[in-house]
Amino acid sequence: MPILEFHEVSFKGAGETSIRMNKFSATIRSGELVEVELERQHNPRDLVSMMLGLNPPDAGEVLYNRQDWLGIDYARHFQMRSEIGRVFAGSAWIQSLTLRDNIHLAMRHHGVAETDAEEKVEHWIQRLSGHQLAKVKWALKKRPSVVEPSVLALCQLIRAMANHPRLLILERPLRFMLESLYDNFVAAIDDLRASGTAVLFFAGDRDEYRLEFRSPVSSWRIINGTMNTNGRRRP
Repeated sequence: MPILEFHEVSFKGAGETSIRMNKFSATIRSGELVEVELERQHNPRDLVSMMLGLNPPDAGEVLYNRQDWLGIDYARHFQMRSEIGRVFAGSAWIQSLTLRDNIHLAMRHHGVAETDAEEKVEHWIQRLSGHQLAKVKWALKKRPSVVEPSVLALCQLIRAMANHPRLLILERPLRFMLESLYDNFVAAIDDLRASGTAVLFFAGDRDEYRLEFRSPVSSWRIINGTMNTNGRRRP
């Protein structure tokens, strides 16, 4: 089933490092993973915000679950975004709140009951944290500014996965993650995909390309700053 579709989409973000689209057409389906190779200068944030209806494309159409982002039906858009998990390439925390409050605020914002939210968050803490479990539990009580980047990376994943998204968009999710936790990451992604989640993975320039996800996996490239589907994984 198509989850995210692009039909002749053209887009140019605000900054020089933003990724462009030029009459781009492609589809990400339920259970599929698409890897997009990033170089150091690439910043996917503007592009992903466009995919979520937060920035309009210059031309073309973006569909999530066969629905567009057009018009002022904000209740529909809100419901659509409640089904999408996102790991941001940059900072994405409310600095005045603890990490736990940040995570619960996002879920409460989309109507998840407090007891359900706690259960879901605890599941992903256990699933992703590995030998960092004690650090993650400590960090959840703290504000983001005092937590080390590797633990913040785990907490971003926990927040993005906690509500079992239909679409998961990852912007450099392994930039600060310890390599000893990569296997946990791969297993979690593949389990989500097995239950129907589609994943768009903007990979950085470290060891992400050695990760072995289950099929189907598609690879897109960025050529001269523009998205291209005629790509292959790096050797």
